[in-house]
Amino acid sequence: MAPCKPVKILDHCTVAPPPGSVAMPIADIPLTFFDQLWLPLPSSQTIHYYDYPYPLPLITQSLIPQIKLSLSCTLIHFYPLAGKISWPHDSYRPLIRYGDGDSVSVTIAESDADFNLVTSDHPRDATESHPFVPDLQSAGPFLPVLAIQITIFPNFGLSIGMTTNHSMIDGRSIAHFMRTWALMSKLGDATKSLSIESPPFLDRTVIKDPTGIEKIYLNELERFMGTEFVSGNRNLRVMDVKLQPEVVRATMELNPTDLRRLKDWVLARHNKVQQPEPIHISTYVVTCAFAWICLLKAEAAATEHEPDNNMIHTQTHFNVNLDCRARMKMDPPIPGTYFGNCIRPFMVTTEKNNLLREDGVVVASQLIGEAIQRVNKDVLRGQEDSISNLLRLESGRVFAAAGSPRAGLYGVDYGWGRPKKVEFVSSDRMGCMFMKESRKLDGGMEIDFAFNKKEMDAFASLFNGLRLIFD
Repeated sequence: MAPCKPVKILDHCTVAPPPGSVAMPIADIPLTFFDQLWLPLPSSQTIHYYDYPYPLPLITQSLIPQIKLSLSCTLIHFYPLAGKISWPHDSYRPLIRYGDGDSVSVTIAESDADFNLVTSDHPRDATESHPFVPDLQSAGPFLPVLAIQITIFPNFGLSIGMTTNHSMIDGRSIAHFMRTWALMSKLGDATKSLSIESPPFLDRTVIKDPTGIEKIYLNELERFMGTEFVSGNRNLRVMDVKLQPEVVRATMELNPTDLRRLKDWVLARHNKVQQPEPIHISTYVVTCAFAWICLLKAEAAATEHEPDNNMIHTQTHFNVNLDCRARMKMDPPIPGTYFGNCIRPFMVTTEKNNLLREDGVVVASQLIGEAIQRVNKDVLRGQEDSISNLLRLESGRVFAAAGSPRAGLYGVDYGWGRPKKVEFVSSDRMGCMFMKESRKLDGGMEIDFAFNKKEMDAFASLFNGLRLIFD
């Protein structure tokens, strides 16, 4: 594959809330067990691409200052994003420390890459997107939470790339931040926007730990991080998940008709071969199940001629993340605008030969649906194993579902229209599919995938052949 084209750095600066604007000029925000869970994982990276067919001088002289100003105003309300994650020697748990003057790194870059190519859906070298997201320090005693890069494709468009430390915020929280930032930029007045979009709920004491999950997590984290301290703070690190060679990324879409027919087909098959008992079958469940089966078949096809191929006799793992804001029965309840992590993963494990049968999609749907039902009944049950399960990402392949078609990522409009494309760059390292609403806003779904080229060819053929299973 051709190497990715580097960008030209035009400016590197920091953006902070206006001096004295934050209600708490000094704040230590503890990481809850929902946050601690994600501390060992690599950073999350997303890109919003926008059509903006104007010359470079116009963008740098008028648009960029507006974006920076609106970001500064947004950080008044989302100030933890400007802080640092640390684990002080005298603190029982890791925390986010914010002080007046703390800021977010912002890079302005220029690219001569083909804008239409980098925003296309067809398979392409996964590394082509890497120059459009900023680096974020992932090891040391103080870890930044957020870095932003604005890349200009002169006369074609621009992109806003974000790299976030997952232990601070989940996808719903970062989408809330981006929508508020975009609204401030669009309206040009920070005081008006928060009457339209609710401010973030920052009080982490609303998260309760009745079963002692935090103690288990902290023990796991201490073993993973090690005992080295620097400047009175534990030296933090993340898992070393290396990018495999020949990885390509692609975006595939299921329209509303595809989703409805897939769900109806799975329900009909389930009721035909089993007792018609209640089962949690949603479009989300059947989409995950269908993608899981396509992956397994693609793996089998890609390795069928290898001498040590024992695909049929090994286990397969699928990780699903569920938002717990509405699922946890807390008093007071967790607001929908809670700003932090409130996601719990759960692992579905079975033998591969159970899913490579003719009714594999039905079996996978039932396994995922039953797991979701168990979580709905008791959100925290089994969560004590979540860190150890996630750490398996470092030693073996775990396919995972991330994102949500309800996140509203295509609603992030800074004043120059909806995104041309939204991309989850981290899928190439994290081994996950990233789900989002269709850019057509018609009830369909887009999904980002990243596999090696041989697997992607087989996977795309299977995935795009969805309609054949209805015949």
